Amino acid sequence: MKKLLFVLALTLLSVASYAQTKFVRTIDLTIGVRNGGKIEWNPSSKESMLIKIDDNVMVIYSKTVQTFRVIKYDGVYDNGVSRWYCSDAEGLNCNLYISKPDEVTSKVTIGIEYNDLLYYYTGYQE
Repeated sequence: MKKLLFVLALTLLSVASYAQTKFVRTIDLTIGVRNGGKIEWNPSSKESMLIKIDDNVMVIYSKTVQTFRVIKYDGVYDNGVSRWYCSDAEGLNCNLYISKPDEVTSKVTIGIEYNDLLYYYTGYQE
């Protein structure tokens, strides 16, 4: 009986640690337009919205809710940025980038990169 409870407890702990949900509260948004090989960045705008990040989906709670489904996790780069290959609600594919919190400011950056548009949100993990 003790072994069964122990195995059940370990199973629940491993599932809980694997399926972590993160929330980021944004403070600003910068939009870039890809023109040939160059990116033209618009001025940043103050934007407060909640972003929910799970292992399989990311949801941005803006005026229009945006949902991104993960197709493939590409891993973590040397600078601590993780990348996912995703599909949005309209079926368009994009890359999703999430930085680890900055050691000094604790800010997190979330980037969504389409072929012609880039969205970069800055915020704090809640």
